[in-house]
Amino acid sequence: MFEVEDLSVYYGDYRAVREVNLDIRRNEIAAFIGPSGCGKSTVLRCFNRMNDVIPGARVEGDLRYHGIDVYGPKVEPVEVRRRIGMVFQKPNPFSK
Repeated sequence: MFEVEDLSVYYGDYRAVREVNLDIRRNEIAAFIGPSGCGKSTVLRCFNRMNDVIPGARVEGDLRYHGIDVYGPKVEPVEVRRRIGMVFQKPNPFSK
């Protein structure tokens, strides 16, 4: 379903994420685990083009969803977001 090759994310000149390679097949479950600030959410935002709304952010590499380049010139970001939804965890380290 998702094929990611050499994905890098930049904020201006700063490369925040370097050369991610990943395949997630249909009906698979994937988990991104790591310390705060390591780029987990930044990579996830690439899947539905949420980085497009961050000034100065750009994505390089290849990200395909069902074989279609998510960042292709004829792909509408709004349509991508309709098909690939994201629910981010609300930061709450201590449950009540």
